[in-house]
Amino acid sequence: MLDKAKLKCSQGYIMYRFLRAIVVLGSLAGLAGMLRAQITESPVTVQPGHFLMEVDVLSLTLDRDGDDKYTGFGAGLVFLTTGVTRKVDVQVGAQLFLSQDFDSEGFSESDSGVGDVYLRTKWHFYESTSTYTSVAVIPYVKIPTNGGVGNDSVEGGVIIPWESRVWGDLRLSAMAQLDILRNVADDGYDTFWYASAAATRQLTKQIGLYGEATIGKSSGGDDYEGLLGGGVTFALSDNLWFDLAAYHGLSSGAADWNYVVRFNLGF
Repeated sequence: MLDKAKLKCSQGYIMYRFLRAIVVLGSLAGLAGMLRAQITESPVTVQPGHFLMEVDVLSLTLDRDGDDKYTGFGAGLVFLTTGVTRKVDVQVGAQLFLSQDFDSEGFSESDSGVGDVYLRTKWHFYESTSTYTSVAVIPYVKIPTNGGVGNDSVEGGVIIPWESRVWGDLRLSAMAQLDILRNVADDGYDTFWYASAAATRQLTKQIGLYGEATIGKSSGGDDYEGLLGGGVTFALSDNLWFDLAAYHGLSSGAADWNYVVRFNLGF
């Protein structure tokens, strides 16, 4: 029974934490452009000479499947982004602390330590000022620097985010992603298809809301991963804002609940 919990950690949970934590929240052109959901990527790039730092102050994942229990706790997942050109930026991220606890039919296992490092670049290749639509492509690679909480394997993939403003401050966004992940048997790689969609709305200059849904499926035959959730953002200034989100798993392949407290700083 513990193998199933390990599967969610090694593929589903680790990848989901990565997806949720590395959202680039747009340029520093104003608060309305900053509001993004936590999972669905933005096609907008950070401009040259500017930086965007995102920190998941606390994250909590809870999952229970019969007698199997999983608890994941993360702190200090940091991502730093800067622009290279007006259409290209580069990003580096690292998990400073991650703790994972498994409990299956009386058998317990706990792991904690430093997580992996992620390197990404984004090319914002399409933008329409008449329809307020943008598209980008984001290739990435994961470097296994973890201290016992990952799968010790190089992984990578490509993400294609899309965004459009449909009415007033209401924005719709979506992304498609293909990942190459180490399989559970540790003798090869599986592909993992992932998609998400989100609606965001700025209510006031300080407060914004978003709702989001995701779905993912591995070629290894695992159950699909579906999530539904949302969050609220609160801005202290144009360049500093906080984000609180909660997600509920819709399938056995996803964790039951995921919570994240994040702050974002542009400079």
